[in-house]
Amino acid sequence: MAAWLRKETAEAYYLAADARGDRGKKVPKGYLPLALVGEEGDGDERVLVRIEALKEPCMAALLEMAAQQFGYGQPGVLRIPCDAQQFHQMVSAMCNKGNAT
Repeated sequence: MAAWLRKETAEAYYLAADARGDRGKKVPKGYLPLALVGEEGDGDERVLVRIEALKEPCMAALLEMAAQQFGYGQPGVLRIPCDAQQFHQMVSAMCNKGNAT
């Protein structure tokens, strides 16, 4: 089984980590790994975001928030201060915007 599962609702923008915890697998070409961290810092979810999605204004805002909260020198996977539910809503909105054009 593949280490990463494609999310049907947002397949053009991101992949979610497999629940089995295969974190040591190679990241597919064209994706950036991110760790979504909620306000309490618990329950982080790992996702892979397509590089093209980083051009979206909402993704740029998340990257800026990450720099402000965690700094530019984060070791390991880039942490984003956004819980999984908010991230999924944002990606759904990006998908709907892409389908509207």
